[in-house]
Amino acid sequence: MSLQDYQTRVDRIQKGIGKAFADSPFMFNIPGKSIALKVDPYYYVAFEPSFTESLSKFSVMLKKNVRDTLVRTGNLVSDQNRNPLIKIKLKWDDRTYSLSACFVEAEFIDQALKMYGGVIGDIGISEMQILSSERERLEKLFGERTLLQNVAFTD
Repeated sequence: MSLQDYQTRVDRIQKGIGKAFADSPFMFNIPGKSIALKVDPYYYVAFEPSFTESLSKFSVMLKKNVRDTLVRTGNLVSDQNRNPLIKIKLKWDDRTYSLSACFVEAEFIDQALKMYGGVIGDIGISEMQILSSERERLEKLFGERTLLQNVAFTD
């Protein structure tokens, strides 16, 4: 598939995100209600399978095409086998949760919300944080990419 085809898919996904956000702003950054939370200035943690299922619905694309597009364009962090999924432990409101997730480039979601969802200004960081004990595993997943910042972690 050509780069142009992937860019068309990315645009379609971003338009879908923006429109859905305009209708339901709780889909991002609200622990317990959202499909993805911004954990630092560079990344959102997205909960699977609901994130991919929602993007598939918003963009009217097959789930496998949504994930493939986001991995191949670098908008999802993935391992050497292009697998973006990881089970991680997060903390919110003094409770710990073990969830299947993936990491999405914040610029991808933020741009969608600003361009198509009517968001003005910066998107804040969520109250939910990743347990510090997960840091080493995540650094392996992120490899050469910008690593999660300290604000993403808690003890």
